[in-house]
Amino acid sequence: MRRLPLLLALLVVSACAGDDDSASQTVTVTTSSTVTVTATTETTTETTTPPPSDWTGLEEPLPADGNLPVDAFNAYAESVDEPWERDVAATTNEYVGRDRVDVPSVSFQATSGGEGEGPTNASLLLSGLLDDSVRARRYDLTLSRRQDGTWRIDSASWAQSCQQGRGHQAFTPAPCI
Repeated sequence: MRRLPLLLALLVVSACAGDDDSASQTVTVTTSSTVTVTATTETTTETTTPPPSDWTGLEEPLPADGNLPVDAFNAYAESVDEPWERDVAATTNEYVGRDRVDVPSVSFQATSGGEGEGPTNASLLLSGLLDDSVRARRYDLTLSRRQDGTWRIDSASWAQSCQQGRGHQAFTPAPCI
């Protein structure tokens, strides 16, 4: 790039050298350089799943391994301020969607550590299901109390027993026939 002005000047002088004109000429050579700057910008996008606006209970089909997801429910529970959050049985019912299931027999049991410390284990048994294959379904939850007195589900699982002649009688997540 630096030699370009010199070459242009030589070209102009050599073109004018054949003239026998005694007049002097002035040649002006203007050079310009363009500088291109490329900037790179790194963008990091952090995605978080917003809590559901309403909890409708567990989605069917339930996971085949028996382990239930709890993160979406916990996010929902943290985004609302409802009376059920301060009662372990009501929290269990809300998680399962108990009010959306029609069953003739419901049994709930919860055990906590001494003086309410430590995790609480809760079990909700829905029996007499109106299903030709499944007789009963049990939900087992481990919960812990938050500082504000509300309950958080640490883990959850499910199991079912089948109608007579329709499969296993023990509680397991194995399908009934």
